Amino acid sequence: MSYVDRMCLRLMAPCLLPALCGALFAWGTESLLGLPRVPHGVSALDLPSYLIVAGGAASVALYAVQAGRLLRWRRGRGAVCYVCGCLLGGVGEGRWGRYRRCMGCGKQHPA
Repeated sequence: MSYVDRMCLRLMAPCLLPALCGALFAWGTESLLGLPRVPHGVSALDLPSYLIVAGGAASVALYAVQAGRLLRWRRGRGAVCYVCGCLLGGVGEGRWGRYRRCMGCGKQHPA
């Protein structure tokens, strides 16, 4: 696996998390709606499908943001690692000040 492949995986893998959480919340809500003590309303029966749609929409929005970052990297804009040329992640606090970690090789660069 190259550094660019690792960077793309680190960018795009978290995009599936909102869809997975939406599906799990929908499954839990649907099982709770089947209990006899829960009052059934018209809007309460549609809640699982709304949760799935909301999770999918959040996943698509996150994917669009990460794809925009990847597009800017391909055009040569943005902070890149001087070792491997991949994108740098978010700013973090370390022992000697603020740093940004490379998404490809994992080296830390001063922010």
